[in-house]
Amino acid sequence: MRRSELRKEFRHHSRSISQMVEEMERIEASKNNSLSGEVNYGMEHSNTELNQLGAMANALGNELDLTDATLSPDSEYDETLAFPDDSFSFITSIGRNPVLVKRHTKNGENHESNDSSSSDDEIDNRSTVAKPKNELPYSYIYSTPVKFSSFDRKIFIPNTQIHVSITDYERSMTAHLFNPILYQIQLTHGSFTWTIKKRYKDFLNLHNSLKFFRTSLNFPLPSRTHREIRSSFRHNNKISVSTINNDSNTNIATSNNDASAIANDNDKKRQKKKKRKKGSLPRFPKRPDTLISTDQIPIRIKQLENYLYNLLNITLYRHHHDTINFLEVSNFSFIAALGEKGREIMIKKRTGSTNPGQKKCNLLGCFTLGCCIRCNYFCSESCCSSWQGRWLFVKETFFGLVRPKDGTIRSIILFDQGFETSLGMYSTGLRTGLQIATNSRYIVLKFPTKKLAKEWNNYFKQIANSTARDFTSPNPHQSFAPVRTSTLASWFVDGSNYMSAVADALEGALEEIFIADWWLSPEIYMKRPTLDGEYWRLDKILLRKARQGVKIFVLLYKEVEMALGLNSYYSKQRLVQLHENIKVLRHPDHVRVGVFFWAHHEKLVVIDQTYAFVGGIDLAYGRWDDHKHRLTDMGSISISTKTTSRRSFVMIENPLRSLIVQSTEIVQATTTTRSENQNMKSEAITDSMANGDKRENEPIGQEIDEHIKKNTPEMKRKGITEKIKDNMKNTGREIMHRLTLTSDENQAAVEQVQQQPVTIKVNDVENGIEKSPPTYFELDGQSKLWIGKDYTNFIFKDFVELNQPFTDLIDRTKTPRMPWHDIASMVVGASARDISRHFIERWNACKLEKARENISYPYLLPKSNNDIRIDADFWNKSKVKMERVTAQVLRSASNWSCGFIDTDYVEQSIHEAYVETISRSQHYIYIENQFFISLGFPDTVVKNQISESLYKRILRAHREKKVFRVYIVLPLLPGFEGDVAGVTGTALRVITHWNYASICRAENSIFKRLLRAGIKNPYEYISFHSLRTFATLNEVPVTELIYVHSKLMIVDDKTVIIGSANINDRSLIGKRDSEVAVLINDEAFDDGKMNGESFPSGHFAGKLRRYLFREHLGLLENKNNENIDINDPISDDFYKNVWQKVSKENTKIFDEVFKCIPNDSVRTIAALKKYNDDPALCKTDVEKAEERLKNIRGHLVDLPLDFLCDEILTPSGTSKEGLLSTVVWT
Repeated sequence: MRRSELRKEFRHHSRSISQMVEEMERIEASKNNSLSGEVNYGMEHSNTELNQLGAMANALGNELDLTDATLSPDSEYDETLAFPDDSFSFITSIGRNPVLVKRHTKNGENHESNDSSSSDDEIDNRSTVAKPKNELPYSYIYSTPVKFSSFDRKIFIPNTQIHVSITDYERSMTAHLFNPILYQIQLTHGSFTWTIKKRYKDFLNLHNSLKFFRTSLNFPLPSRTHREIRSSFRHNNKISVSTINNDSNTNIATSNNDASAIANDNDKKRQKKKKRKKGSLPRFPKRPDTLISTDQIPIRIKQLENYLYNLLNITLYRHHHDTINFLEVSNFSFIAALGEKGREIMIKKRTGSTNPGQKKCNLLGCFTLGCCIRCNYFCSESCCSSWQGRWLFVKETFFGLVRPKDGTIRSIILFDQGFETSLGMYSTGLRTGLQIATNSRYIVLKFPTKKLAKEWNNYFKQIANSTARDFTSPNPHQSFAPVRTSTLASWFVDGSNYMSAVADALEGALEEIFIADWWLSPEIYMKRPTLDGEYWRLDKILLRKARQGVKIFVLLYKEVEMALGLNSYYSKQRLVQLHENIKVLRHPDHVRVGVFFWAHHEKLVVIDQTYAFVGGIDLAYGRWDDHKHRLTDMGSISISTKTTSRRSFVMIENPLRSLIVQSTEIVQATTTTRSENQNMKSEAITDSMANGDKRENEPIGQEIDEHIKKNTPEMKRKGITEKIKDNMKNTGREIMHRLTLTSDENQAAVEQVQQQPVTIKVNDVENGIEKSPPTYFELDGQSKLWIGKDYTNFIFKDFVELNQPFTDLIDRTKTPRMPWHDIASMVVGASARDISRHFIERWNACKLEKARENISYPYLLPKSNNDIRIDADFWNKSKVKMERVTAQVLRSASNWSCGFIDTDYVEQSIHEAYVETISRSQHYIYIENQFFISLGFPDTVVKNQISESLYKRILRAHREKKVFRVYIVLPLLPGFEGDVAGVTGTALRVITHWNYASICRAENSIFKRLLRAGIKNPYEYISFHSLRTFATLNEVPVTELIYVHSKLMIVDDKTVIIGSANINDRSLIGKRDSEVAVLINDEAFDDGKMNGESFPSGHFAGKLRRYLFREHLGLLENKNNENIDINDPISDDFYKNVWQKVSKENTKIFDEVFKCIPNDSVRTIAALKKYNDDPALCKTDVEKAEERLKNIRGHLVDLPLDFLCDEILTPSGTSKEGLLSTVVWT
C-alpha cells in the first residue's frame, strides 16, 4: 500500500532520482563558487540538510521504479522546472517553506498549467478574477514591511503578465571568456518598461536556485499527518498555478461545480495546448555561451527569451526572491504615483555615513589631505567601517535604501541642488566605492565591481540632469523649487473661508494628509456655525479619515514652555491617541539641537500631495474670522449682542480705556499645566434660549431628541446651561437638544441623520460677497461661532489649561474678543507637489533625528510630477473659485529646520522674491504684514533688504516723475501681552521700537531716507495703515483693533506673494524661523487702469486686491450704496480722496469717541497717563458719539507714527529682555 501511494505521489517527476542528486551537488558547487561580495538572502541549506535530502532521494529511487525513460528526449534543454500537468495549490502554512498540494482531476481532466497560454489569458474563461491593472496603488508604500526572502511581498501587478524581449547584446571574448555575451533584456509589466543586463551565468545561477527550490517542494518524505493535511487541501483548494494571487500569495479557489461547468471549454483547448506543451515549459539551454557561435546568437536569444517568459508565467517562480532580484524589482517598482521604474540593485552601504563627522576614519585629517591612499583604503575597508547589505532603488526625484532582512526603508534621499557623486580611492577609500552627497545626506556605497560602480555613477548623473533637473539645477530666487506654469490657485481672506475649504479638502483626502503648524488646536471647529454638531471639528475630521485608511502626518513646533503657552504636547497626545494612522512629531528638541530662539513658523495643509494650502493661518484658537470681524459672541443669550458698524450706544465707562495693548500670536506665558486627565466634555454651543420658544427659522430635521437620549448616556452639565435646561418648556426641546448636546450626543445625532458635509461657496469673489446659505445669517446669534477657548483676547488673559478646550478662558459677557485678519492661498498640482516635498524633507529629517528606529513612523516618499490626478468633481462641488497662474514655492530654511548637513547652507528664497518683485514693480505695491522691521543701508543690525528695495523703487519713481504708490497695512500694536506704560510691557515696547525705527525714527528708516533724498512729502508715495472695529456688548460701546496677521504682497495687479513670512530678519534671512510662501503671477487678465491709463489686471491678483480694498473700506455689503471706483489703485482720486481720506476720518472718529491707544497725541508715558484720565466723547455726549460713529466706513485707520516718539522704548540692560540678543527681536 505504501509503495503504490508513493508511486502515485511522485508520478509527476520528469527526471530520475539520480539526476536529482546530481542537481543538488551542482547547486552546492555553484553556491561555493559564487562571486564574493554578493549578498544572498534566499533559502540557505546546510550540508546536513543536503545529505539528508540525497539519502531520501536514493531511498525513493530504490522504492519507486523511476527510470530515465521519464526524461525529456531533448538533451539540449533542462526542463526540471516543469510543474505537473495537474493543477495545484500553493500554500505557506506548512513548515517554513512553501508546499505544493496536488488536487484530483475529474474525467481525465488535465489542466495544462505550464502552458503560458493558460496562465493569464485563460483565467477569465475559467474563474472570476480581477481584470488586469496597470499599476499598484500608492497606499502600498505603507504596507507592513516584509523580509526579502518571504513569499508575501507585494511586488507585481495582479493578473498582469511580464513580457520579455532581448533587444541587444554585446560580445567580448577577452574580458569574459566563459560568459562572453551580455544580453540587454527589456521587460514590460503593465505600463512599466525597464531594461536589465545579464550574462548566461546570471541565468544559470537563477535556474540552479529555482531547481533547488523546486526540488525542496517535494521533501521531506510525507508522513501520515502530512498526507492528511495535503489531502484536505487537495479536495478543498483547486487552483491553477497561473491563478496564484499576487496580493496574498494564495490561490483563487474554484469549486468542483465550477470545474464541471468549464470542462467542455477545457476539452476544446486541450489538443492545442498539448501541441505546444514544450514551448510553454521553462526550458533552460544547457550549452554555455562560450560554445555559441556568432550565427547561433539569434537562436540563443530566442531560447533565453522563451525560458524567462515561461518562467515568469509560473507564479511560484515569479515570486521567488531570486527571480525578483534577477528582474531588479522591489515593492516600489510598479507604483505609478512614484513615477517610472528606475534602476535597482543590491549593494552595501557603509554605516555611520549619514553626517559629515561620520564619513570615515580620518586620522586627524591625514586621510582627507591624501597623505596615504593605501592607509586610507585599509582603514576604510577593513578596520573602521561596517558594511550592511541594502537594496538601492532610484525614482524620478529621489532614491532610497531598504534593509532586506525586514524590508524596512532605512533612508530616503531627495535630489537637490547640493547633489554630487564621486568615485574611486580618493573619494571613498574604495576601488568599487561610490560617494553620494546632497544638502541633507552623505552616503558611501560599495558595488561588486568597479565597472558597475561607474555605471551607477553615470546613471545617478543622468537622473539628476533629466527627471530630477527641476531640483538639482538653479531656480529663480535661489529656491529649491522651479517655476510651475498653468497652476490652479485660489486665495482666502480671513479664516472662515480658509478653514471651510481646508475642511472640504480633508474630507476628500484619499491617501495622505500633511499638516505643519506653529500652533494647532485639535478641537477647533472648521465650519461655523456648528449646525452639524462635531462633524466639522478638526480632530473628528482627522479621526474619520484615519479610520478610512488615510495616513496623517503632523509636524508641530515644539515651543519653549517658559516663553509660550502653546501646549504642543497636549495637541500631540490628543491626536496620536485618536488612531494609529495619525503620526505627530514635534521639533526642535531645544537642548540637543541648541535652538532656543527660532521657531517652525510655516502653516501648511497638504492633501494627497495634490492640494496644498499655505499662508498665515494656523489651525488654532482665535484664527477663525470673517469680513465682519465681530467683537462679541453670546450665542442664544437673550441680550442683544449683534455686531455692527452703526449701533446706538448707552453712555457707560469703556472697559478698554485702561487697556492699551493688544496681543495675538506670540504670547509670553508661564508653562501650561500638562494634565493628562483632560476634561473633554463639550460646553454647550449656546447658553440658553430667550423664553424657550421655538424660532421661526429653525432648521428642519431636529426631532431626534428622544432617540438620542435613549441611545446615549446622560452627561452631566454644569452652570447656567443645566439650570436653563431644567426649566425649558416642551416647545423648545428640539432646538435645545441641537444647541446643547454633549460631544457623544452630537456624534450620535450626526450618525443617525447622516448629514452630508456642508460645502463652501465663494462664488462672487470679485464683488467680495460670501454667498453662504441663508441659515448662516438667519441663525446669527443662535449658536456660538467661537466655542470655549476659541473666544480669545490676550489683553485680559493668556492661554491656560488648553487641555480643557471647551471651558471659556474669559467672560464673554464682559470682554470682547480680538478680531483676526489673515490671508492664505491654495495651489493645485505641481506646486502642491513642491510644498509636499518641503514637508517630506522636514519630516524625514525629523524622523532621522528623533525616531530613526521607530518603524511605526515611516519615511515619506514624494510623488511623481508626471502622475498628477486632480478630482475636478470634488472642487466643483466645493465651488472654490480657482484661477490659472504661474507659481513658485519659496521658503526660509537652514540646517536646524530642514536637516541640512552644512551649517552655512541657507535658503532665503522668500526674501529674494520680495526684493526682486519690489524692484520690478511698475505702478504700486500693496503689503499686509504682522511686522515691518527693515532698515536701509548701511545698517548692520537688521539684515533684510525690504526697506532698501522700497526706498530705491520710490526714489526711481520720484526721479522719473512717475506716479507710484506703496500701501502698507500693519497691526496697531505688536502682539505681546502687557502694559505699554508698565513693567509688564517691556517686550511690547521693544517690538514697537523696531517697527517705528524702521518706518520713521531711525536714521536709516525709510521716511528719513526719502526726506534726505529730496522727497518733501513721502506720503505721496507710501502710507502706513491699520484696522480697527467697534460693537456693542451688553449695550455698552466697545472697540478693539483688528490684528493684522497677514503675510501678503500684491504688485501691479499681476504678482502676489502669500505665505507665513513676516517682514523681519527672523522670517526672511533663512537661518532663523522656518517659513513657506508661494509666488504667484497671473496668466489671465482683464482690462484695468493705472492712473487713468489702460493696464491689464490679473484674475488672481486683481480680484484679491479689490476684495481687500472693499473689506477695509466697508464696501462689501455697501449699505450706503456708495459708488467708489477701486479699479485704479494709484490715481489721486482713489489714493488721496478715498483711501487716505477714509483712513484719516475713521482715525479721527475713533479717537474722539473712544480715545484709542495708540494715538499720535501721546508722545510720552506721562502724556499717556494724562490722556487716559480725560473722559471720552461716549461718556460726555452720547448722542454726538452716536452720530459720529455712523460715519465710520469700514475698518481702515492710520498707523500713529508719533506714538511715544519721545520715549526710549529699548529695554534696559538689567532686564531679562535687555539680556537677550537683538536678533531675537528683529
